Amino acid sequence: MNRRHAIRTAFIFSAGAALLPSCLQKDTTTAIALTNIAVNSEQQKMLAQLTATIIPTTKFIGAAEVKAHEFTLMMVDDCYSPEKQKLFTDGLQQFDKLVSTKYGKSFTDCSNDQKTAWLTAIENKKDIPDDVVQFYQTTKQHTLQAFTSCKQYMIDVRKYNMVPGPDFKGCVPLKKKVA
Repeated sequence: MNRRHAIRTAFIFSAGAALLPSCLQKDTTTAIALTNIAVNSEQQKMLAQLTATIIPTTKFIGAAEVKAHEFTLMMVDDCYSPEKQKLFTDGLQQFDKLVSTKYGKSFTDCSNDQKTAWLTAIENKKDIPDDVVQFYQTTKQHTLQAFTSCKQYMIDVRKYNMVPGPDFKGCVPLKKKVA
């Protein structure tokens, strides 16, 4: 009985020692696995709200429902050169710093009117650094791409049919061109 108790106790301690470091870490993970860029959870939350401000939810879905921020991060991580990835991450950091200096709080804490006013200022490029403008344009481009390629948009707005409907006639002889 003592040997079984000792083995059980050793197992519990070793499992606790293995799990303890993961419990003490800060949350620096994202919902998707990124290999080339580093984005913490606060930056991801800010990016999610930025995409939701670009395409808000109305009677129809918005950017938040299609997870446009994750699509943007994936595209930058997978498809951009290291130089452009660095520009994106630098612009991401500068974006929130500029909002903090202008409004005294982060982008996630701003009201919808303040967020809209800030994006309008970026669109007009009023005293905005180039890296922030580049970050915003990249985010906007991929937000629109994610939104317009989602299933809901393709079916309800574009009226896309995956399979040809009753108008399709696959076996129709061609008419000869009269010269």
